[in-house]
Amino acid sequence: MQQLSQEVNLDSGHPYGISEACRYLGISRAAYYKWIHRKVSVHERENQAILAYIVDLEEKNHYIFGVKRLTTYINAETPYHVSHGRVRRIMLRNHIQASIRVAKHDRKVEKKEFLLANKLYTVNVGHAFHPSASNKVWVTDCTEIRYGQDGRQKLRLSAVKDLYDHSVIAWCVASTETAALTTKTMKMAIENNGGIKPETTHSDQGSAYTGRTYNTLLAGEGIIHSMSRPGTPGDNSPMESLWSHLKVEWFAFEYCLSELEMMKSIEAAIHWYNYERRQETLNGMTPMEYRDHAVKKTA
Repeated sequence: MQQLSQEVNLDSGHPYGISEACRYLGISRAAYYKWIHRKVSVHERENQAILAYIVDLEEKNHYIFGVKRLTTYINAETPYHVSHGRVRRIMLRNHIQASIRVAKHDRKVEKKEFLLANKLYTVNVGHAFHPSASNKVWVTDCTEIRYGQDGRQKLRLSAVKDLYDHSVIAWCVASTETAALTTKTMKMAIENNGGIKPETTHSDQGSAYTGRTYNTLLAGEGIIHSMSRPGTPGDNSPMESLWSHLKVEWFAFEYCLSELEMMKSIEAAIHWYNYERRQETLNGMTPMEYRDHAVKKTA
């Protein structure tokens, strides 16, 4: 019908005429005239506006957003209130697909006879990943970031994240993962947070976190050190989630040739994660919006 409108209705002198064109496309003239005189409903106009917003947002972000994330952004940043189903239909009709498709697998946490020093896990309750306020529990970890023309250059990125609002409080890089790196990151986190310290800090059992330097700092600050069980990365899944988001949604689209470029990219990525990346688990807010909201509630 759209094709007929373009070829016939816009040019009344079409050599074949409307009747011939309708016959060619297998539709009646009555159906054609009904279609060209139809009134666009409010719902259709909204869908057109929502589509324009989706396309603009996806093009600015490498098409990293799926249905759930788009729904969160639309409800938070536009005058429209949409469901997952409506967003999915708009995407399907307009052949929009997220560039990221991460398979989700349910993995049962291996039962251990000894839970060692994990303060965030109990056998009966499971993981306690939802503290009641900011600065109750911080989580920390290191990951490898590659750069250079051949991707062989490497940096170790260390970060500290508040488990309550998911905000990254501090980050630091070094050529290798050491206790000096993790200790420096924790010191920066306390300094960036105005000297306010968490009750508990959780990490894995890597040598950078079990060494004397790091643990002396925590003990001196009165911070309880919680550690994951051996061979159980799910015990520190909030940090694994952070690395996954940054690598899949940011660094996969950044090609840094030098360490300086990589440092600037890391800084931009952390800022994007803290201030721009809305999260469904934070009621559609960004980590810093959620953190500020919590401060205002307690003020």
